[in-house]
Amino acid sequence: MKIYKEVPLDSIDLSNRNYLHSYPERSPFLIESLKEVGLLQPPLLLETPHGLIILCGEGRVKACLELEFDYLPCLILKDKHSDKDLLFIALQSNLFRPLNLVEKAIFFNKVYLFLYKEEIPKTLRLLNLPPHQNTLQILHAISKLNDDYKYLILNEKINPQILKYYENFGEESFFKLLNLCINFYLSFSEQRELFELASDLIRIEKLTEFLEELSQALSLEDYNQRKRAYKEVFMKFRYPFYSQKWKKLQETKSFFMAKGIEVQYVPYLEERDVEIRFKVEKVEDLEERINFLKDYGREIFSVFDE
Repeated sequence: MKIYKEVPLDSIDLSNRNYLHSYPERSPFLIESLKEVGLLQPPLLLETPHGLIILCGEGRVKACLELEFDYLPCLILKDKHSDKDLLFIALQSNLFRPLNLVEKAIFFNKVYLFLYKEEIPKTLRLLNLPPHQNTLQILHAISKLNDDYKYLILNEKINPQILKYYENFGEESFFKLLNLCINFYLSFSEQRELFELASDLIRIEKLTEFLEELSQALSLEDYNQRKRAYKEVFMKFRYPFYSQKWKKLQETKSFFMAKGIEVQYVPYLEERDVEIRFKVEKVEDLEERINFLKDYGREIFSVFDE
């Protein structure tokens, strides 16, 4: 049962956030609205033996305190409910607005312990999230983040999908990688590639070496130099065979260029494709190039076989 009542603001316990999931603090956005149009929707409070606590409307209550209201019209829930039911009541009361990912994570991590296995997909769908294991990993990882990282997620500076890798790493390594994403200003796709590579490097015990070299690249003052150095380190560890073949590849290209033949390989030798270009002004030049390629063309592909 709910009752409508004018409540003294100082009787509301603001320290109890057991059922709340709003993030970030919303009261600054509501102050101007309250000044202009007043309170359109009363907060929902729970009556407990220890006083009144907020189920929905924390931002409105705090904004009214900022505006020095003495009383506030509220809906008060008086019936006894389980913690699980109260969490879902708080959620349903907030679904009049879109919830951001951090808010969804805060709610889910609070209710998760009360859910039966079959209720988990239903709850994720209620939050408009895909009912996959990756989603659970992302939501649980968000609970490990401090406010700085949460704000970066909300401001689309961190790709939420990389949070599913949290359990692949020790906490120290995970946050080193996360900070590299931020400090190198990596795009969402670059962040994903970084964590995919780091996951592979764990298995061959190369992660520490990789992180050390990236940290050295980060020490460069010029942004463009940092980004080039990052790419070089990334490619060195992603394609270790390429760095070993680089000298041979350059020698081969120079050898053919001396005869007016340009040889282009697919970047980092990801495929066994080669593009050959040359210009001729007469048939004799064409025959000379073709004969040279017949005699030495195998050198072009020897780079792949070493």
